[in-house]
Order: sequence, then C-alpha cells, then structure tokens
Amino acid sequence: MHSHPLLPAIAAILAALLPACAAAGTPPSRQEIRDGMAIPSEGDLLRGLRDGTGFVRSRRQAEVLFPVLAREEFGAEALPATGPFVAAICPHDDHLYAGHVYLHAIAGIRAPRVLVIGVFHAARLWDLEGRLVFDRYVAWHAPLGPVRVDPLRGELLAALPADDTVVDDGMHDREHSLEAIVPFLQWFRGKDVTIVPVLVPYVTWDRLEELADHLADALASVIHRHGWVLGRDVAIVISSDAVHYGPDFDHAPFGEDAAAHERAVARDRELAERHLEGPLAEEKLRGLFEALVDPADVRRYRVPWCGRFSVPFGLELTRKVAARLGLPVPVGRVLRYGTSLTEAEPRVPREVREEGLGTTAPSNFHHFVGYLALGVEVPGGGR
Repeated sequence: MHSHPLLPAIAAILAALLPACAAAGTPPSRQEIRDGMAIPSEGDLLRGLRDGTGFVRSRRQAEVLFPVLAREEFGAEALPATGPFVAAICPHDDHLYAGHVYLHAIAGIRAPRVLVIGVFHAARLWDLEGRLVFDRYVAWHAPLGPVRVDPLRGELLAALPADDTVVDDGMHDREHSLEAIVPFLQWFRGKDVTIVPVLVPYVTWDRLEELADHLADALASVIHRHGWVLGRDVAIVISSDAVHYGPDFDHAPFGEDAAAHERAVARDRELAERHLEGPLAEEKLRGLFEALVDPADVRRYRVPWCGRFSVPFGLELTRKVAARLGLPVPVGRVLRYGTSLTEAEPRVPREVREEGLGTTAPSNFHHFVGYLALGVEVPGGGR
C-alpha cells in the first residue's frame, strides 16, 4: 500500500464525500466556495472548475489524455458507434483512475443536448432535501472552450412546481460530480454539445417519485413540442461512482485485503445485475435505493455509492419520460465495471502529469472506489 503526495487534500475531499463528515450548519458563502475552486466561476456567466487535479482542465491535457484513453480501450481515437443511449451512468472520479470506464458510458450518447444528473455531495452543508438543484450559468468551463447550458433548462424550470427546485450557482460550484463528465462529452460528442446540469440531494423514495413524475412531464412535453426524439435529440447522463471502500469511508465490512476487494466488487456487480440490467422497473430501482440507503433515514448509507439518489432518480426519470412518449420500456446494460485498483492508469507523458493532471486520493486495499458504466436504450431506437 502506498502513501500519496496529496494527503493534505484528502481530508477535504472526504468531507465532501462522506455524510458523517459534513456537519450541517451555516452554508459557505459564494466567495468562500470560489476561493476553493481551481478555476473560479465568473459571475453568473461561466461556471469554472472545482477540481483542477483529478480532471482535465486545459486543451493540452485533453489533446493528450483523451486519444490515449480511446486507443488503449478501443484501439482507435474514435469511440465505437454504439447506442443511441437514452441514458447512461458514468463515473466522476479522477480521469486517470476511471477514464477508461467513462468512455463506455459516453460512447452511446448521440444527442446534441444532455441532461446531466449529478450527486450533491455537500447537500448537508445546506441541509437540503427533496429539491432538484439547477444553476444560472450561461456556460461551463471545458478544455476546448465553454460548453453552453441549453435553453431546455429554462423550459423545464418554467414547467416545474416552484417547490421542486432550487436555482443556486454556489451549490453547483461546490460540487464536482458533473464537471468531471463535461470534458468527455465535449471531446467525444462534439464542441456543439449543450448541457442542462441538475443535482439531486437527499430525498426519500416517495419524494423521488414525485420529482421524477414532474420532471418527466416537463421533459416529455418539451420533446413533443419540438418534435425531438429521445436519444437522438436529448439524452440523460447520470453521474455516480460505485462503492467507496475502506476505513476512510467508514465502510470495510469484508476486511482490508485482496479478498475484501473481491467481495466488494462482487457485491457491486450483483447490485448492478439485479437492479440495473434489463427493462427499467420501479420495483428494481426502489430495491437499489433501499440497498444503498436506509429508507427510514436517507442520510445514512447502507452501501456507500455516490449515486444513491442520482441513479434511482435519473433512471426513474428515463423510464417515465419514455412512457409518456409512448415508447417501449428502456433497457439497461452494464458496459464496464472496474475499481481504482483494477483500472490501469493511462500512459500519458510525464510532462502532462507535471502540468497538474493527477490523482486526488490514494488507491489501495484500505481505500478504493468502484466505477460503473451503464447504457440505457429504447428497443427499436425510440422512433
């Protein structure tokens, strides 16, 4: 097991990841949040970058890393022609740890506008529960230039009940789970891709269903009004890492050795196979929700997946939108699973690492993270 040169930063990262570490209280000010960003946001115009180490931040880093990842994974710099996915689950851990898994989720996204559903790790700081978090930004930072927020956001907000939403740039500035995915969408899906960022904080199952119903009504109405096709014109990408294992996460039920890693991986795979593979169904997604959190107290993990709310919400939203559009039930397929121990770091030149692209936490049997890529398609292509 190895020590890590960024140990001083780990405590701050874990405070964002672990419910037990983030005490409710006075939320940080917008300036305090921006002071902690690698690239501070600019007014309400450009959302910057919170994590400037784990994620690609510059054109040069993108021009080196992304072709390397694609060649190592698929033998070519272009991704295979899969999909179109109506939805996908994508990791949000460091690009050097999870980059190969990201590719499988992004490969099937063909739509030019993407609703990105994120984790809100710091929801406890705002004591926020049961409301979706939108932003006001015109665009988000990305290595090839800003990625615009699609006008779809305004149409959705206009249609949603006021009690369903919070619009807060500071909350988005404090969260890293969406900024991780934006560079992959830009590089592999084109510079003209647009996004609608949404964070999902703590939420009970009943409230999750209510929020998914309302957003599905709004999104299906917009799709119908514009003559769009789900998967061709708009898609959903859901941000989630899988198990966070080790004492740092207060979760080491199998021990701290190779056998423990194997058991944690087997449990993740079983959860994905049971609840995410095949036709999306409410009972399967509720089963996942209740496997990951205590339904009597949703602020308590049972299994520490980041996406304990984003995944059930995003897939219930997908299922409900398809139903409202008269489409067949969407079908999920696990595309790739790995952990920070099993995923080989891409072979990028030393000078790129020296420019700041690196990892933000150790990876060993005492501290590792799981990654899942899932593609969701509508039988027949959604037409």
